[in-house]
Amino acid sequence: MKSIATAVSTINVPFHGAELYVVNHNGEPYTPMKPIVEGMGLDWKSQHKKISQRFSKGMVEITIPSAGGVQAMICMALRKLAAWLNSISPNKVRPEIRDKVIQYQEECDDVLYEYWTKGHVVNPRKAKKALPGKITTEQQEAIKQLVMSRGQSLPKEKQAKAMITMWSSLKSHFGCSYKEISEEQFTEALSLAARVPLEGEFIGKQEKKTNELSAKEANSLVWLWDYANRSQALFRELYPALKQIQSNYSGRCYDYGHEFSYVIGMARDVLINHTRDVDINEPDGPTNLSAWMRLKNKELPPSVHNY
Repeated sequence: MKSIATAVSTINVPFHGAELYVVNHNGEPYTPMKPIVEGMGLDWKSQHKKISQRFSKGMVEITIPSAGGVQAMICMALRKLAAWLNSISPNKVRPEIRDKVIQYQEECDDVLYEYWTKGHVVNPRKAKKALPGKITTEQQEAIKQLVMSRGQSLPKEKQAKAMITMWSSLKSHFGCSYKEISEEQFTEALSLAARVPLEGEFIGKQEKKTNELSAKEANSLVWLWDYANRSQALFRELYPALKQIQSNYSGRCYDYGHEFSYVIGMARDVLINHTRDVDINEPDGPTNLSAWMRLKNKELPPSVHNY
């Protein structure tokens, strides 16, 4: 955990009788964890230990003005909150707080993010309702339970990272929150969440198949991979400037520039596996040799200004 910092600004967020907060730390939203843990009816001491052990990379101690004066609070990056919320199994908590735990899991991170971006929330209970044309609440729950069950099947020290990996893969693949996935993509979402490779999970030895793609098909996918790779480089260059002006988009910019490296790396490995026998001298072979070189060498473009 990092050393004590002072919040640049603090937003009070009323949430089902509790007083939560969103604070600006280096241009990124963080939220104090003790009010959330106690609002759910959980024991702060045990959760503090769990958070410190499994989510330490997204934590910082921040001094925040409150009714009782300035207090130092343990805060989590808002982008990590959903993973922590979903690491709690409602079936393992006391029956009298189960509904409250589920309520926080369904709404809390969405409400905090709306206060961070808009300063208010139109309908605090909207997360419980399915959006028109999107997956139902039952389908949302099915995806969430799949992510939780896969994550919780791993050793404790691997669970948090695994859940973050699955949620990031879903968001990266569909370009939206899992609650906003369209109805016809539900089966695809389940399939993706079920097959994302996780660190610490046993995967049986499989025979690798190569040369399943034509040179033309492989070239199209390499182009797509290279655009994702270059976009990542662009977000990395933009982040310091957005952070400097305290833009609300700086946190997302950091995520896109760093968090998606894992997915881009996985895509690279898949492409290399399926293009080992592709003849780049074929008439329909690669037309962007620099992209192929970046793919093979696993490198970012030298500068976004050279595109």
